[in-house]
Amino acid sequence: IASAGGFQQHTLKPAQLRPTQRALTRRAFLSEAFRYLDTPYGWGDEGGGRDCSRLALDVLETFGLRVPRTSGEQSHAGSYTVSVPEAASATERLSLLDEAAKRGVVLVHLPGHIMIYLGRDRQGVPRVLHSLAEYLAPCAGGGETLFEVNRVRVTGLELGAGTSRRSFLERIANLTVFGKPPGYALLALTDFRKAAAPPVLDPKICRDSTDVALFRSPREPHTAAPLRVIAATTEDTRPAQLWLVDPDGTLLSPEVHELGVGPFTRWAEIATPQAGRWTALVADGERVLACERFHVAQRSASSPREASAAREPEAPAWTSQWRWERDTEHLYAGFVEQLFSYPLEDTSTFDGLHQLLSNPERNLLYDHMGLGEDTRIALKPDCADLPYMLRAYFAWKLSLPFGFRQCSRGKPSVAPRCGELKSNEFPITQSDEVAAFGEFVRRTVGSAVHSASGRTLPEDTETDLYPVALNRRALRPGAVFADPYGHVIVVAKWVPQGVAGEGMLLGADAQPDASVGRRRFWQGNFLFTPDTQEVGAGFKAFRPVGIDPEAKRMRALDNTQLQNSEHFPDYSGEQYAITKDEFYARMDELIYPRAVAVGDSLRRLVDALDEQATRRISAIDTGEAFVRSTRATMDMPEGHDIFETQGPWEDFATPSRDMRLLIAIDTVRAFPGRVQSQPERYGIAREQLAGSIATLEDSLRQMLSERRFEYTRSDDSKQSLSLADVIDRVEALELAYNPNDCVERRWGAPVDSAEAATCKRTAPAAQHARMSKYRDWFRTRARPPR
Repeated sequence: IASAGGFQQHTLKPAQLRPTQRALTRRAFLSEAFRYLDTPYGWGDEGGGRDCSRLALDVLETFGLRVPRTSGEQSHAGSYTVSVPEAASATERLSLLDEAAKRGVVLVHLPGHIMIYLGRDRQGVPRVLHSLAEYLAPCAGGGETLFEVNRVRVTGLELGAGTSRRSFLERIANLTVFGKPPGYALLALTDFRKAAAPPVLDPKICRDSTDVALFRSPREPHTAAPLRVIAATTEDTRPAQLWLVDPDGTLLSPEVHELGVGPFTRWAEIATPQAGRWTALVADGERVLACERFHVAQRSASSPREASAAREPEAPAWTSQWRWERDTEHLYAGFVEQLFSYPLEDTSTFDGLHQLLSNPERNLLYDHMGLGEDTRIALKPDCADLPYMLRAYFAWKLSLPFGFRQCSRGKPSVAPRCGELKSNEFPITQSDEVAAFGEFVRRTVGSAVHSASGRTLPEDTETDLYPVALNRRALRPGAVFADPYGHVIVVAKWVPQGVAGEGMLLGADAQPDASVGRRRFWQGNFLFTPDTQEVGAGFKAFRPVGIDPEAKRMRALDNTQLQNSEHFPDYSGEQYAITKDEFYARMDELIYPRAVAVGDSLRRLVDALDEQATRRISAIDTGEAFVRSTRATMDMPEGHDIFETQGPWEDFATPSRDMRLLIAIDTVRAFPGRVQSQPERYGIAREQLAGSIATLEDSLRQMLSERRFEYTRSDDSKQSLSLADVIDRVEALELAYNPNDCVERRWGAPVDSAEAATCKRTAPAAQHARMSKYRDWFRTRARPPR
């Protein structure tokens, strides 16, 4: 120690020592960066000054972070990089900056330059600190002026606006983040750095956890079947990677398929695995998050015939060997998502659930039991059966417990109620394991469950499903949406929000003909009411079941046990404490977590309206062809049955489709008001709101007038309509679903107009009287409960 009397030597105890490396906090980082304010610019390492990349290097080095020397390399040196597409609007660019800043320290890169992002000042203006040589500014009379700075300065991102170089904001190419994982708002645009190879592990410390869990399939791996290794995690653990070590000790980095935006699932496949001891790892260098060792046999332990023959008649459908916990719930979410993970533009439907399960590219658990089971099962669910069949199938494959109840259907002023819990312990008279499962799920479960099984009241604890909060943790793939009117949809996939693209929530549902497909979340597909007098609609999760060790019987967790649960989505009545509009606004925030450009949002809404209108054309044409061919008046059901019945009315009338069209019209018309009430969701400053709303309303009118389609009139001539025409006819469209009426009336043609002159057929007066009686359902956009 240096003192006035000279140097002195002291021996310090270890407890007196503190590490010299500083923790990377936002305050410490910015304090360090501001030490260089107003220091000179220097090209390269000359003259004692710093160029932009040297400034970033020096600041980060203080915290023990070694980054490359050039700005281009630094732009990919953080925890991850967020790409900013060239086509991104100013609103989108600023929203990406704001979201990145929530996660840690951000470097802003544009070609040839890098800056330190400081955040927004008190006036809400984004600011950066950088070593700046020069910038251009436009001249009032034309031309440009070059300003030389040659200093470390704090500036805005508007510098250069209106010049040939463009503003800093317009030129941003990517954001480099040092900090927490990107989260849902940035995930679609994130590139993670490459993971470092893991070390050789001591076998004694090879383990995983319910937060970072490793699974393998088939359950008894052997060389004659592909080996699939799956990592299911609560949080996004990247850049940590899924690695495999083969029996020779070779570290493999197989192609990894990424699923999920919370929980997160990754899987890799080895087509022909080598016999011997394998190791699976989730790791980034020395950071090993999970490890599992398992054996791959030279051949299968038994043939499918031998394995199935071992089952005793009257045995349970299957025996539960494991229990539902956080890891199995995560894996279930990944299983459901993979099943429905095909291209977004693919609108295919499948003739039964078994068409998906029998596809090894879609089914993570294909032939998991080694019985050839997935080629022997035929599952044809309706919408109410689909979630139960998915859950039962997964539970069967992993030897997990499965429970269900038989419920009443409810009636006016009386909600559905359910009976005692039944389970996979139910005895099945089949000597074959696969046949036993098929009989159980099709007959035992299929005969008990129906659409009302998902519409039980929120506080009811004797149910198969319980309501959850409106957050991404709860609304994972496999969650169930029950609407008030009898339709059931399974959450299938979240598509993260991109730039000038769409975030999406996709659901899977089945129709009465057993076809299975996907549909996108929007107000017309996911009908909701917070009213719980007769039904409990909304998003729900399967109530976990397990063996009660004391009573030695199956039991389900009640609502109290599901509050603040460690392993399962929390029980929550949130959906019923808000209005219907607030419900859809909350879902909109989950699908689009960043501010969205108002023009993109408007286009999406108009696209949805256009889709509803144009799809209605073929539905009406099909009904018209049937009526013309039979030359008979179609019977019209009474009450709720106009929406759901059997026969020609079910096939050719359009009350449900027209209800969705009316909801789409309302959503488009209400959009300017939504922007006015939530301008921050669209990146609009309050002082600019009046002008923005006027511009939006003009754009909406123009867009609706330009979107046109044609329908075929009664005399086979073509009639052109715009979406503006459709909106003007909204009242007529509340009475336009009856196929006994002429086509012109079904498109709301004004009485005595030239368009209506070709109408040659009307429905009976008694049917029109009934339609007038039911009109309030369409005027209020609320179907009666079933």
